[in-house]
Amino acid sequence: MSTRNKRNSETVIGESGIAVQATLIAFGLGAPFATYAIASSTLHQDTKVALLLAMSAVYLAICVWTFKQMKQARKVLLEASFEAPQFGQISELEQKLLALEDAREFFGTSLKPADMFRLVADRASEIVPFEACMLLIKDTDSGMLRIVQAFGSRADRFENISISADESLAGLSLLSCELETSGEIAGDTEVFPPGSLDGFESTAAIPLTHDGDSFAVLQLFFNGSEALTEDTRDKLSAIAERVSPLFLGSMAFERSLSNALTDPLTKLPNERAFYMVLENQLAESQRFRDERPLTVLAVDIKNFDDLNRDHGHVVGDRVLSFAAEKISSQLRKMDFLARSMNDEFLIVLPKASERTAIDITARIQACLSNAPLHISDEDQVKVWLNFGIATFWKDGETSRQLIQAAFTRKQQAKSEDPGNIVLFPKEYVN
Repeated sequence: MSTRNKRNSETVIGESGIAVQATLIAFGLGAPFATYAIASSTLHQDTKVALLLAMSAVYLAICVWTFKQMKQARKVLLEASFEAPQFGQISELEQKLLALEDAREFFGTSLKPADMFRLVADRASEIVPFEACMLLIKDTDSGMLRIVQAFGSRADRFENISISADESLAGLSLLSCELETSGEIAGDTEVFPPGSLDGFESTAAIPLTHDGDSFAVLQLFFNGSEALTEDTRDKLSAIAERVSPLFLGSMAFERSLSNALTDPLTKLPNERAFYMVLENQLAESQRFRDERPLTVLAVDIKNFDDLNRDHGHVVGDRVLSFAAEKISSQLRKMDFLARSMNDEFLIVLPKASERTAIDITARIQACLSNAPLHISDEDQVKVWLNFGIATFWKDGETSRQLIQAAFTRKQQAKSEDPGNIVLFPKEYVN
């Protein structure tokens, strides 16, 4: 059936539906009045019953006729759909594009950008097969485009890479908010690390936009000249339209999650994040007991109230950020530092015994003693810390017990000389 015939069929079906609806409405409006007229007439009782039965028979006939009309309409429309030209091809592409829209409906804003990127890249590869795909976001401080995610057989080439936003195809796409394609990757070769683009022949940069502005770029690389065909450009434009809301939602979700778990001043995780990590580490230590030690540190800045009073809160904020930076620089990669409140910090030391914790605190104090904070051209201050140490099993087996023990020891340390770490027996803490 041609497209014209299909439209004619739909017109006939529409007219048939209108006729069915009109008949049902007319009978529905007229039946009550007819029933009332028959019932209130002076006709014989048997005549009244006969007329009412006749009306019921007419209504039954209308229902049967309506059912047949609707059944025939569905049959004609179904035949017209299956006989449309290139039905299978259109259906397959639309189904793949609809899969992206379904992802938005199903996941909403509940996926982080990394998970959303893998989902989108996997779906997009079914629509436009590519060799590599990356997500680039502009760094507000450096102005460079940073590759935050990569997907494909050569994804490892693009980890932790930043490229020029002024000289790359992705930068052009970000600025123009337009799909950009190129059969020559020589320009990108100049800004990417040497050899990272070997084997690629063409590329496409898809801007992810919101309210007319680009917030990120999805860049694809191909072995051949696929990016240059009109069909590919149409598909990439369709992909861009559907994935932009997905990434916008996931980035908003990550920001809200980060804000909920991050201290705005020091940019460290906050106390809520600390307890989440501590509970997770405690579960592991409880499983393996002696094989997996765990130590918690409670830290604050000695004489911080005096610093605030003498130099002002601006200097106090600088001291907090300075202390956070120096503490973090002396921790192991597995350690977790968080800001609690005021001048207090909390640290989780996984797989660390009490002896290891003492060594770490000594490193931190040594680092601070060798690096005073310059608060003006003439003045500088040395930052000293008070530490309290509590070790799993020895000082407690729950987060509450460990934190209480660490805070108790820190309070005692405040009366000692700068840099000293005071350990008290478990009996005293209890």
